[in-house]
Amino acid sequence: MGQYYQKILTKKLSPILDSWGIDRLTKPFYSGKGQILILHRVIPSSGKERINNHLSLEISPEQLDSIIAFFRRKDYDFISLDMLPTWLENNHKTSRKFVIFTFDDGYKDNLDFAYPVFKKHNIPFTIYITNSFPDRRAIIWWYILEDLVLRNSRIKYSFSVGSVNRNCPTYRKKERTFIYIRELIIRLHNKNLEEELTGFFSKFGFSILDHNSDLVLSWNEISELSKDPLVTIGAHTLNHYNLCNLTDKQSFHEILESKKILESKINYKVNHFSYPFGKYGIRDIEFVKKSNYLTATTTENANTFYNHIDHQFTLPRISINALSTEKVLNLQVNGFYPAILHKFKRIVY
Repeated sequence: MGQYYQKILTKKLSPILDSWGIDRLTKPFYSGKGQILILHRVIPSSGKERINNHLSLEISPEQLDSIIAFFRRKDYDFISLDMLPTWLENNHKTSRKFVIFTFDDGYKDNLDFAYPVFKKHNIPFTIYITNSFPDRRAIIWWYILEDLVLRNSRIKYSFSVGSVNRNCPTYRKKERTFIYIRELIIRLHNKNLEEELTGFFSKFGFSILDHNSDLVLSWNEISELSKDPLVTIGAHTLNHYNLCNLTDKQSFHEILESKKILESKINYKVNHFSYPFGKYGIRDIEFVKKSNYLTATTTENANTFYNHIDHQFTLPRISINALSTEKVLNLQVNGFYPAILHKFKRIVY
Protein backbone atom coordinates (compact mmCIF):
# COMPACT_ATOMS: atom_id res chain seq x y z
CA MET A 1 0.00 0.00 0.00
CA GLY A 2 1.40 3.42 -0.98
CA GLN A 3 1.96 6.14 1.60
CA TYR A 4 -0.92 8.21 0.24
CA TYR A 5 -3.38 5.31 0.55
CA GLN A 6 -2.16 4.66 4.08
CA LYS A 7 -2.98 8.30 4.86
CA ILE A 8 -6.40 7.97 3.19
CA LEU A 9 -7.12 4.91 5.35
CA THR A 10 -5.96 6.80 8.44
CA LYS A 11 -8.25 9.72 7.59
CA LYS A 12 -11.25 7.41 7.09
CA LEU A 13 -10.63 5.41 10.25
CA SER A 14 -9.94 8.42 12.47
CA PRO A 15 -13.58 9.57 12.97
CA ILE A 16 -14.54 6.05 14.10
CA LEU A 17 -11.55 5.66 16.42
CA ASP A 18 -12.04 9.17 17.76
CA SER A 19 -15.72 8.51 18.50
CA TRP A 20 -14.73 5.41 20.47
CA GLY A 21 -12.35 7.53 22.55
CA ILE A 22 -9.65 4.95 22.02
CA ASP A 23 -6.94 7.60 22.37
CA ARG A 24 -7.89 8.01 26.05
CA LEU A 25 -6.18 4.67 26.62
CA THR A 26 -2.90 5.74 24.99
CA LYS A 27 -2.78 9.40 26.08
CA PRO A 28 -1.34 8.84 29.59
CA PHE A 29 1.49 6.69 28.24
CA TYR A 30 2.20 7.79 24.63
CA SER A 31 1.28 11.48 24.25
CA GLY A 32 4.67 12.62 25.55
CA LYS A 33 5.49 16.21 26.33
CA GLY A 34 4.68 17.51 22.87
CA GLN A 35 5.16 17.28 19.15
CA ILE A 36 7.62 18.46 16.54
CA LEU A 37 5.70 18.81 13.29
CA ILE A 38 7.19 18.23 9.86
CA LEU A 39 5.80 20.19 6.91
CA HIS A 40 7.13 20.88 3.43
CA ARG A 41 4.91 23.28 1.52
CA VAL A 42 1.99 25.63 2.18
CA ILE A 43 0.20 26.58 -1.04
CA PRO A 44 -3.33 27.42 -2.19
CA SER A 45 -5.08 24.73 -4.21
CA SER A 46 -4.36 25.14 -7.92
CA GLY A 47 -7.07 22.87 -9.24
CA LYS A 48 -4.54 21.14 -11.49
CA GLU A 49 -4.16 17.40 -11.82
CA ARG A 50 -1.65 16.10 -9.29
CA ILE A 51 -0.10 12.87 -8.10
CA ASN A 52 -1.93 12.15 -4.86
CA ASN A 53 1.04 10.81 -2.92
CA HIS A 54 2.97 13.95 -3.84
CA LEU A 55 0.09 16.20 -2.81
CA SER A 56 0.51 14.84 0.71
CA LEU A 57 3.58 17.07 1.06
CA GLU A 58 1.38 20.16 0.80
CA ILE A 59 -1.24 21.92 2.88
CA SER A 60 -3.20 25.12 2.30
CA PRO A 61 -2.78 28.34 4.31
CA GLU A 62 -6.27 27.75 5.68
CA GLN A 63 -5.28 24.31 6.93
CA LEU A 64 -2.19 25.75 8.60
CA ASP A 65 -4.47 28.23 10.40
CA SER A 66 -6.68 25.32 11.52
CA ILE A 67 -3.71 23.32 12.83
CA ILE A 68 -2.53 26.32 14.86
CA ALA A 69 -6.08 26.72 16.23
CA PHE A 70 -6.11 23.01 17.16
CA PHE A 71 -3.03 23.38 19.36
CA ARG A 72 -4.26 26.71 20.77
CA ARG A 73 -7.46 25.04 21.96
CA LYS A 74 -5.32 22.43 23.72
CA ASP A 75 -3.34 25.23 25.40
CA TYR A 76 0.01 24.15 23.94
CA ASP A 77 3.16 26.26 24.21
CA PHE A 78 4.40 27.27 20.75
CA ILE A 79 8.18 27.16 21.03
CA SER A 80 11.26 27.16 18.80
CA LEU A 81 13.82 24.37 18.48
CA ASP A 82 16.29 26.58 20.36
CA MET A 83 13.96 26.54 23.36
CA LEU A 84 13.33 22.76 23.42
CA PRO A 85 16.05 21.54 25.87
CA THR A 86 15.31 24.26 28.42
CA TRP A 87 11.56 23.83 28.01
CA LEU A 88 11.83 20.07 28.65
CA GLU A 89 13.95 20.64 31.75
CA ASN A 90 11.55 23.26 33.13
CA ASN A 91 8.31 21.43 32.32
CA HIS A 92 8.98 17.69 32.50
CA LYS A 93 7.08 17.45 35.81
CA THR A 94 4.25 19.78 34.76
CA SER A 95 1.18 19.15 32.59
CA ARG A 96 2.35 21.69 29.95
CA LYS A 97 2.67 20.56 26.32
CA PHE A 98 4.68 22.08 23.46
CA VAL A 99 4.48 22.12 19.68
CA ILE A 100 7.26 23.04 17.23
CA PHE A 101 6.70 23.71 13.51
CA THR A 102 9.45 22.70 11.08
CA PHE A 103 9.71 22.77 7.28
CA ASP A 104 12.09 20.69 5.16
CA ASP A 105 13.92 21.69 1.96
CA GLY A 106 13.38 25.45 1.48
CA TYR A 107 10.41 26.07 -0.80
CA LYS A 108 9.45 29.61 -1.79
CA ASP A 109 5.90 29.17 -0.55
CA ASN A 110 7.32 28.94 2.99
CA LEU A 111 7.88 32.67 2.60
CA ASP A 112 4.89 33.54 0.42
CA PHE A 113 2.14 31.62 2.24
CA ALA A 114 3.40 30.05 5.50
CA TYR A 115 5.32 33.01 6.89
CA PRO A 116 2.32 35.42 6.89
CA VAL A 117 0.28 32.88 8.88
CA PHE A 118 3.00 32.42 11.51
CA LYS A 119 3.59 36.17 11.61
CA LYS A 120 -0.12 36.80 12.20
CA HIS A 121 -0.13 34.39 15.14
CA ASN A 122 3.38 35.32 16.39
CA ILE A 123 4.50 31.67 16.25
CA PRO A 124 8.13 30.56 15.72
CA PHE A 125 9.08 28.00 13.08
CA THR A 126 12.16 26.41 11.50
CA ILE A 127 13.08 25.98 7.83
CA TYR A 128 15.73 23.35 7.10
CA ILE A 129 17.53 24.51 3.95
CA THR A 130 19.03 22.24 1.31
CA ASN A 131 21.84 24.44 -0.04
CA SER A 132 21.44 23.34 -3.65
CA PHE A 133 17.95 24.91 -3.63
CA PRO A 134 19.06 28.57 -3.32
CA ASP A 135 22.18 27.73 -5.36
CA ARG A 136 19.74 26.92 -8.21
CA ARG A 137 21.49 23.64 -8.91
CA ALA A 138 19.07 21.29 -7.17
CA ILE A 139 17.56 18.36 -9.00
CA ILE A 140 14.03 18.60 -7.69
CA TRP A 141 13.34 15.24 -9.20
CA TRP A 142 10.19 14.47 -7.19
CA TYR A 143 8.30 17.29 -8.94
CA ILE A 144 9.83 16.54 -12.34
CA LEU A 145 8.80 12.92 -11.83
CA GLU A 146 5.26 14.04 -11.04
CA ASP A 147 5.09 15.96 -14.34
CA LEU A 148 6.56 13.02 -16.22
CA VAL A 149 4.12 10.46 -14.83
CA LEU A 150 1.10 12.70 -15.38
CA ARG A 151 2.00 13.30 -19.04
CA ASN A 152 2.78 9.70 -20.01
CA SER A 153 0.58 6.61 -20.10
CA ARG A 154 3.54 4.22 -20.43
CA ILE A 155 6.97 4.49 -18.84
CA LYS A 156 9.83 2.16 -19.66
CA TYR A 157 13.37 2.78 -18.47
CA SER A 158 16.31 0.97 -16.86
CA PHE A 159 18.23 2.44 -13.94
CA SER A 160 21.35 0.87 -12.48
CA VAL A 161 19.32 -0.18 -9.43
CA GLY A 162 16.33 -1.57 -11.31
CA SER A 163 13.94 -1.12 -14.21
CA VAL A 164 10.47 0.28 -14.71
CA ASN A 165 8.10 -0.95 -17.43
CA ARG A 166 4.58 0.14 -16.62
CA ASN A 167 1.40 1.18 -18.34
CA CYS A 168 -0.20 3.98 -16.34
CA PRO A 169 -3.27 5.36 -18.12
CA THR A 170 -5.30 5.87 -14.90
CA TYR A 171 -4.65 8.03 -11.86
CA ARG A 172 -4.35 5.03 -9.58
CA LYS A 173 -1.76 3.43 -11.85
CA LYS A 174 0.08 6.74 -12.16
CA GLU A 175 0.18 6.94 -8.38
CA ARG A 176 1.67 3.46 -8.09
CA THR A 177 4.15 4.15 -10.88
CA PHE A 178 5.27 7.36 -9.19
CA ILE A 179 5.86 5.56 -5.87
CA TYR A 180 7.75 2.73 -7.59
CA ILE A 181 10.09 5.06 -9.51
CA ARG A 182 10.55 7.25 -6.44
CA GLU A 183 11.90 4.27 -4.49
CA LEU A 184 14.30 3.43 -7.33
CA ILE A 185 15.64 6.98 -7.41
CA ILE A 186 16.15 7.10 -3.64
CA ARG A 187 18.31 3.98 -3.96
CA LEU A 188 20.58 5.56 -6.59
CA HIS A 189 24.09 6.38 -5.42
CA ASN A 190 24.87 10.10 -5.44
CA LYS A 191 27.80 9.78 -7.85
CA ASN A 192 25.45 8.38 -10.49
CA LEU A 193 22.38 10.40 -9.59
CA GLU A 194 22.78 13.35 -11.95
CA GLU A 195 23.88 11.17 -14.87
CA GLU A 196 21.08 8.66 -14.43
CA LEU A 197 18.37 11.27 -13.89
CA THR A 198 19.60 13.28 -16.89
CA GLY A 199 19.19 10.22 -19.08
CA PHE A 200 15.81 9.30 -17.63
CA PHE A 201 14.22 12.74 -17.73
CA SER A 202 15.63 13.72 -21.14
CA LYS A 203 14.12 10.58 -22.69
CA PHE A 204 10.70 11.95 -21.80
CA GLY A 205 11.46 15.58 -22.71
CA PHE A 206 12.38 16.99 -19.30
CA SER A 207 15.49 18.67 -17.87
CA ILE A 208 17.04 17.91 -14.48
CA LEU A 209 16.89 21.66 -13.76
CA ASP A 210 13.13 21.95 -14.26
CA HIS A 211 11.42 23.70 -11.29
CA ASN A 212 14.80 24.98 -10.11
CA SER A 213 13.81 28.64 -10.08
CA ASP A 214 10.04 28.66 -9.59
CA LEU A 215 9.73 26.55 -6.44
CA VAL A 216 12.65 27.46 -4.17
CA LEU A 217 13.82 30.25 -1.89
CA SER A 218 16.71 32.47 -2.98
CA TRP A 219 19.66 33.26 -0.73
CA ASN A 220 18.38 36.84 -0.32
CA GLU A 221 14.97 35.56 0.79
CA ILE A 222 16.55 33.13 3.25
CA SER A 223 18.73 35.91 4.64
CA GLU A 224 15.73 38.21 5.10
CA LEU A 225 13.72 35.48 6.80
CA SER A 226 16.59 34.71 9.17
CA LYS A 227 16.46 38.28 10.51
CA ASP A 228 13.02 37.67 12.00
CA PRO A 229 13.29 36.22 15.54
CA LEU A 230 10.36 33.95 14.71
CA VAL A 231 12.37 32.16 12.02
CA THR A 232 15.11 29.62 12.67
CA ILE A 233 17.21 28.48 9.72
CA GLY A 234 18.44 24.90 9.94
CA ALA A 235 20.52 22.69 7.63
CA HIS A 236 19.31 19.86 5.40
CA THR A 237 22.64 18.96 3.69
CA LEU A 238 24.14 20.38 0.54
CA ASN A 239 22.30 18.25 -2.00
CA HIS A 240 19.48 16.31 -0.30
CA TYR A 241 21.19 12.98 -0.93
CA ASN A 242 20.27 9.86 0.96
CA LEU A 243 23.10 9.86 3.50
CA CYS A 244 23.02 6.08 3.75
CA ASN A 245 24.22 5.90 0.12
CA LEU A 246 27.33 8.01 0.81
CA THR A 247 30.85 7.22 1.93
CA ASP A 248 32.00 8.50 5.31
CA LYS A 249 33.80 11.41 3.68
CA GLN A 250 30.83 12.35 1.52
CA SER A 251 28.32 12.18 4.37
CA PHE A 252 30.43 14.33 6.68
CA HIS A 253 30.98 16.84 3.87
CA GLU A 254 27.23 17.10 3.19
CA ILE A 255 26.45 17.62 6.87
CA LEU A 256 29.25 20.01 7.83
CA GLU A 257 29.54 22.14 4.68
CA SER A 258 25.81 22.83 4.56
CA LYS A 259 26.12 24.38 8.01
CA LYS A 260 29.22 26.40 7.15
CA ILE A 261 27.75 27.84 3.96
CA LEU A 262 24.42 28.68 5.56
CA GLU A 263 26.17 30.51 8.40
CA SER A 264 28.25 32.52 5.93
CA LYS A 265 25.13 33.47 3.96
CA ILE A 266 22.86 34.53 6.81
CA ASN A 267 25.45 35.60 9.41
CA TYR A 268 23.75 33.56 12.11
CA LYS A 269 24.70 30.35 13.88
CA VAL A 270 23.02 27.28 12.42
CA ASN A 271 22.32 24.86 15.26
CA HIS A 272 19.75 22.43 13.88
CA PHE A 273 19.82 19.67 11.26
CA SER A 274 17.32 17.43 9.47
CA TYR A 275 18.17 14.11 7.78
CA PRO A 276 17.08 14.00 4.08
CA PHE A 277 14.33 11.41 3.51
CA GLY A 278 14.71 10.60 7.21
CA LYS A 279 17.54 8.23 6.24
CA TYR A 280 20.54 8.03 8.59
CA GLY A 281 22.81 5.66 10.48
CA ILE A 282 24.89 5.77 13.65
CA ARG A 283 27.78 7.14 11.56
CA ASP A 284 25.69 10.09 10.37
CA ILE A 285 24.52 10.90 13.89
CA GLU A 286 28.17 11.11 14.95
CA PHE A 287 28.92 13.43 12.03
CA VAL A 288 26.06 15.71 13.10
CA LYS A 289 27.47 15.85 16.63
CA LYS A 290 30.98 16.47 15.30
CA SER A 291 29.64 19.38 13.22
CA ASN A 292 28.46 21.07 16.42
CA TYR A 293 24.74 21.00 15.77
CA LEU A 294 22.55 21.09 18.87
CA THR A 295 19.66 18.96 17.52
CA ALA A 296 18.75 16.80 14.55
CA THR A 297 15.28 15.69 13.50
CA THR A 298 14.09 12.53 11.77
CA THR A 299 10.88 11.51 10.02
CA GLU A 300 9.94 8.95 12.68
CA ASN A 301 6.23 9.56 13.30
CA ALA A 302 6.23 9.81 17.09
CA ASN A 303 5.72 12.18 19.99
CA THR A 304 8.51 13.77 22.03
CA PHE A 305 9.12 12.73 25.63
CA TYR A 306 11.31 14.22 28.35
CA ASN A 307 13.80 11.36 27.80
CA HIS A 308 14.44 12.67 24.29
CA ILE A 309 16.66 15.19 26.00
CA ASP A 310 19.21 12.36 25.83
CA HIS A 311 18.45 11.73 22.13
CA GLN A 312 18.53 15.25 20.71
CA PHE A 313 20.13 14.08 17.44
CA THR A 314 17.26 11.74 16.60
CA LEU A 315 14.19 13.77 17.50
CA PRO A 316 10.96 12.35 16.01
CA ARG A 317 8.41 14.42 14.11
CA ILE A 318 4.70 14.14 13.35
CA SER A 319 4.03 14.46 9.61
CA ILE A 320 1.48 17.11 8.58
CA ASN A 321 -0.22 16.83 5.19
CA ALA A 322 -3.47 17.56 3.36
CA LEU A 323 -5.12 14.60 5.13
CA SER A 324 -4.22 15.76 8.65
CA THR A 325 -7.75 16.43 9.89
CA GLU A 326 -8.46 17.42 13.48
CA LYS A 327 -9.45 13.85 14.34
CA VAL A 328 -6.21 12.50 12.78
CA LEU A 329 -4.20 15.04 14.76
CA ASN A 330 -6.03 14.20 17.96
CA LEU A 331 -5.17 10.50 17.62
CA GLN A 332 -1.55 11.40 16.82
CA VAL A 333 -0.88 13.82 19.66
CA ASN A 334 -2.68 11.53 22.13
CA GLY A 335 -0.31 8.77 21.13
CA PHE A 336 -2.62 6.23 19.46
CA TYR A 337 -1.04 6.22 16.00
CA PRO A 338 2.57 6.47 17.25
CA ALA A 339 1.93 3.59 19.69
CA ILE A 340 0.53 1.35 16.95
CA LEU A 341 3.17 2.36 14.41
CA HIS A 342 6.09 1.73 16.78
CA LYS A 343 4.66 -1.40 18.47
CA PHE A 344 4.01 0.45 21.72
CA LYS A 345 7.55 1.73 22.07
CA ARG A 346 7.45 5.09 23.82
CA ILE A 347 10.87 6.60 23.09
CA VAL A 348 11.52 6.44 19.34
CA TYR A 349 14.99 7.55 18.16
